[in-house]
Amino acid sequence: MKKVFAVKVYFTLFFILFTITSYGQESILDAVSYPYLEKLIATAKTNYPAVKIKQVQVTIADNSYKLAKETWWDAFSFSYVYSPQNTFALAAGGGFTSFFTGYQISVSYNLGNLLGKRFTIRNAKENLVIAQLEQDSYNLNIELEVKKRYFTYLQQLAILRLRTKSGHDAESIYNQSKHQFENGNETIENYTKASLSYSESNQARLDAETAFLIAKSTLEEILGKKLEDIK
Repeated sequence: MKKVFAVKVYFTLFFILFTITSYGQESILDAVSYPYLEKLIATAKTNYPAVKIKQVQVTIADNSYKLAKETWWDAFSFSYVYSPQNTFALAAGGGFTSFFTGYQISVSYNLGNLLGKRFTIRNAKENLVIAQLEQDSYNLNIELEVKKRYFTYLQQLAILRLRTKSGHDAESIYNQSKHQFENGNETIENYTKASLSYSESNQARLDAETAFLIAKSTLEEILGKKLEDIK
């Protein structure tokens, strides 16, 4: 009876010490590498399709603005007439009015069209500013998203390590309990508990592995590259 009680106490103390030690060893804050995080952000800005779309939209808006400025002169019209010899222009009453020779140039403009071009250019410029602001805003958003996915990845990695250590420990305790039970030094109750704990630990490890792989894939999706390829 005393031996059974001592085994129970040993199991309890072992799990408490193991948990404290494990959590003391695993720290996400210590695992964060900000230089590496900056590389991840730069990679996402280079490869993520939505970022490229924002860049193209800025280029289109810039081209539209340049084109609008070039059409400013469309409101004006220019014409010329070449007279190779002296020409007399007579008024309707038959009197002499003017004398022309050589090239004759005339300039005219459409006031309504001129005012319309002004607003067209202004709108094109404002569209360019909007496109640039949207690009800046999206860059900030993607920086935040990369950080969130990176921190989640580190979290799941830490949890996986804890679950793996717990699994190894649970296996050790199970094997020890099984050996003692087969030798008649352990109760069926404690042996069953050790077996159940071992099974639960294995399931927790499988769940942690799945969560880790999902977190890694989610991070790589926004990066457009495998983590192993980013040094």
